[in-house]
Amino acid sequence: MKLIQWTFFIDMLGYRALNGEIDSEEKAKEFIAFMEQNKAIFDLSNSSEVKSNYSKDKVFNLYEYYDVKYSFISDSLVINIYPKEVPSLKNEKLKYMHSANALIIILMRLQTFIFSCFQEKGLFLRGGISTKYCFLEGNFAVGEGLIDAYLTESKIAKHPRIAFSESVFKDEKLLEQVESLSHKMYGNSILNKDTKGVYYLDHLGYSMSSVDRDNKMVYQFMTLNLQAYLAHLEMAKNYVNKHAIAIQKKLTNLEVELSGLHTEKDREKQQYVINKFEWLKGYHNASVSQYKDFVEFTID
Repeated sequence: MKLIQWTFFIDMLGYRALNGEIDSEEKAKEFIAFMEQNKAIFDLSNSSEVKSNYSKDKVFNLYEYYDVKYSFISDSLVINIYPKEVPSLKNEKLKYMHSANALIIILMRLQTFIFSCFQEKGLFLRGGISTKYCFLEGNFAVGEGLIDAYLTESKIAKHPRIAFSESVFKDEKLLEQVESLSHKMYGNSILNKDTKGVYYLDHLGYSMSSVDRDNKMVYQFMTLNLQAYLAHLEMAKNYVNKHAIAIQKKLTNLEVELSGLHTEKDREKQQYVINKFEWLKGYHNASVSQYKDFVEFTID
């Protein structure tokens, strides 16, 4: 039996504009260093040391069940969590639970990349996630899962968020395990669902819920290791604060650009972009309002 495959197609919004501003070797090297830093994030999270640590995990060894592959292709990131055939896996409930666990692990790894993009360059991400078949080798990716994830990014996500293909959670057993496991671990879901029924990753909620003392597991961790908890809390506050600052800066710049446009067509096009980041502002404010330690990071 195999676990469920996860394929992510993630686009860096604003990458082309930044790329177009590069007019010297110094700027080119600086930007390439930024992209190499992003690759290093995933290299580190997929290192031999990490794999060795997982091999000692008695609950879930990610690498026993999956090959974890990723590739940066221009301004896009493809992540392919490719399932292995595991003869000892015979329990269907365990299959769904481990598949949900793998999704949570990838979200944890994405947090650093998300932060790097908005903190370093003011870039925000839009992506799609599929459970259909995909095969990634080097810089080449093929399969219906890649197309499904790409179309979700370009047609369904619409806003700066990482959305799931409409087909993913038609599998109610998978949805049940994702919700159950994330609530058990963090006291909240790692998913949000909009009014049109689109599910997307709640990266802000995940960051804040992981330090929410109202959650039993978090509270236990705090009582066992207060110093580590406080360090984690400060990291989460920094993440959310910098997210607020980056959104506000983005909206201010977009409004300034709008004021300099004169044709109706150009103004409509710019307003369309502004609306996407107004959505992001709304998502941010709705998220922080749920956690008393983070309401101070509301965007005015």
